[in-house]
Amino acid sequence: MKRVFNLLAMGVLLFFWLGVILALFGTLPGKLNGFLPVCGLIVALMHWVQASLIKAACKPYFAVTRLEFTQVLIFGVFGMMEIRAKLQAIIDAKQKGAPPQAD
Repeated sequence: MKRVFNLLAMGVLLFFWLGVILALFGTLPGKLNGFLPVCGLIVALMHWVQASLIKAACKPYFAVTRLEFTQVLIFGVFGMMEIRAKLQAIIDAKQKGAPPQAD
């Protein structure tokens, strides 16, 4: 179910980016031509910051590939499936090797 939701959200984001590109060419009705590019710029900047922070945070454990960085840049948190899986594997490996903690 998680995967289906993630793919649906990625589809919505692709639709948003398509709207931003169409707005740049002036093909959308009304004020969308002026509004969507500004929203796209804000979202792109936020995703860039997010991708940069993730790359820096994962650096001690593994290298974030260009594809993973680009996916986060386009899809935000929904493009992090592979990164989350790698981090979860690291956490699981550490928990298996760690002694049980006292409460």
